[in-house]
Amino acid sequence: MHLRRGLALVGSACVLAVPAAHAATRTSQTPAQIRAFKNSGRYDAAIKRTYAAATRYLKSQLRDRVRKPAVVLDIDETTLSNYGCLDSVDFNLSGVVDCAINRKGVAFPAARAFYRYARSRHVTVFFITGSPEGVCTIRAQNLKMQGYGGRLALTCRPASDHNSSVIPFKSHARKAIQRRGYTILANIGDQRSDLAGGAARKAFKLVNPIYIIP
Repeated sequence: MHLRRGLALVGSACVLAVPAAHAATRTSQTPAQIRAFKNSGRYDAAIKRTYAAATRYLKSQLRDRVRKPAVVLDIDETTLSNYGCLDSVDFNLSGVVDCAINRKGVAFPAARAFYRYARSRHVTVFFITGSPEGVCTIRAQNLKMQGYGGRLALTCRPASDHNSSVIPFKSHARKAIQRRGYTILANIGDQRSDLAGGAARKAFKLVNPIYIIP
């Protein structure tokens, strides 16, 4: 789907919940520096290390009986990479919009492996994303296309939420999971705002050299 056509179909309200509209800002890294980081293999290696640590932690937690174990994952730059879309526009944040509404996100192999491992151990995986409810179906389709199988538990940001930060929405969503009786063993995201507010035994911060979301 062409980007303009996609924007017309989902409407401006849908675009408001991708990172570019969450008062996201670019990091101080230049496009050349970001490309060098990626092309050197260090970016992917850093993602892999964090997921390896999260897997070890999950294994250790599951040695004891845990009531309704769960993990929480973000989507953008956590389970799906928007790197290709961003690179094509010299890391203008409109690239995130393109990937989000046109299902172009590409799975991080380490994230997909973690997801599959968690499910194999009967751990419920919840996705919490700042994308709006209007594009929840599209985001779920992209996840499915990239190998995140099974029934997806996906929470998107409601249109009524106008906070300048995603922290209230994401922390509230995690607490809602807890109220359902789940024990959130790990919360994984690429932004500090993905992790703030607690409601998980341990948080894992992935590297994101491209943008910051409050």
